[in-house]
Amino acid sequence: MRNDEIQMIDETMRLLNREVIGAIYIDYPIYLLHLEYKKRNDDPMFFIDWAIIHFVNSQSNPDFVSVSKIIGMDYRLVQYRINILKEDGMLIDKGNSYKITDIGKSYFFNEEGETPYVNASSDFLIDGKDLSIMPDIFYEDKGFITFNENSIYPRTILKGANDMSVKKVLSKIERMSDERKIAVGLPAESKDFRSVDAPSPGLLRLFLVFSCDHHNNSYKDIVYSKQIIDIPSLKEIVGKAYFKDGFVFNYGYDTLNVDKLRDKVFVLSTQYIKNLLSGKDSFYWNKNDVSEDWFSYGSGSQLRPLSIILNMDNFSKNWNRRALISCLNLGYREFNDEELFFRVTVVSSDESLTKLIDFDKQIEGSKISCNLSNIDDIYGQYGEAFVRKSLVLLDRLDCLETIDNRKYINQEERK
Repeated sequence: MRNDEIQMIDETMRLLNREVIGAIYIDYPIYLLHLEYKKRNDDPMFFIDWAIIHFVNSQSNPDFVSVSKIIGMDYRLVQYRINILKEDGMLIDKGNSYKITDIGKSYFFNEEGETPYVNASSDFLIDGKDLSIMPDIFYEDKGFITFNENSIYPRTILKGANDMSVKKVLSKIERMSDERKIAVGLPAESKDFRSVDAPSPGLLRLFLVFSCDHHNNSYKDIVYSKQIIDIPSLKEIVGKAYFKDGFVFNYGYDTLNVDKLRDKVFVLSTQYIKNLLSGKDSFYWNKNDVSEDWFSYGSGSQLRPLSIILNMDNFSKNWNRRALISCLNLGYREFNDEELFFRVTVVSSDESLTKLIDFDKQIEGSKISCNLSNIDDIYGQYGEAFVRKSLVLLDRLDCLETIDNRKYINQEERK
């Protein structure tokens, strides 16, 4: 999964005081309906045209210089709009006067005195599974839609623009309040909706995110654009979804009741966990060294469902202790591929290891300017035996070499 997507997920959960366990992206099926409808004329030129027509109606040959001053517009703009009204068949120039046509009268002088309707068109997003109207966020933030039919989740098949299911959607749109229409990107007072051309199938990239709070309660949410969203057709699937032995994901297809799986995030075998700890692309322990008391899995785990518990013994047996220190400082080890990522908590249960890591942080901060005075201070604080043994254990042989060179070989630096 891309780094920017993981960052978005982290930010979303952080606002809820939760820790991310993992996530997988879902190519969710949608349709784009190609709509035509009527809406109130919102062209800013309409009210200029309206003023011109009403001046002509009261006086067949008005002084348009005066008209332009009255409505506060440049005379050239007024003259331009007169030409447009003539081209549109609203106004006839008779040489020394103007005449409003029947089209002009019906358009600008309706009985209600309201702004007239004009034809409009736009694409409209609907859920591909149950053909429902999507949550408002999808209409506020136009998501990147892949025009593709393939999805792990089946879509409702539509036969074309006149499909009965499409007509039901149009009826729902027609009955929407103006407030709701605006929320889904349609004009207020729009009406007479119809679908033209076959609906286009597409996919939206959503994220199924697993998280937990500091009371070890786990959560499963659909996230889009830094918001948790509710998609009814995914509710049961989300409740059943979990990681099975790491990178295997069940996508919510499980025969067990959703209540029995609601709190399940990982379903891991002991053998898988041992393989994870001994993998060269994960934790770098010798498989024969790994013990079951090195990890905590399930309800007893710290924070995330799987925690690696470090002490001086298992730390010293690791083949890549620098990477392990990075995980410990971060609090987790992240596993990532193109579709998903998950995190395993890494914690220390040993005061000696905690002291070693604190020492490592001090060395990290001072190694660039590792002068003799600095070395003597470190020796004075920790003792020479601890410093030398710790640098070897921390795989900081470069620092040990620097200290030896400056303290024992480069005698000039003592002066």
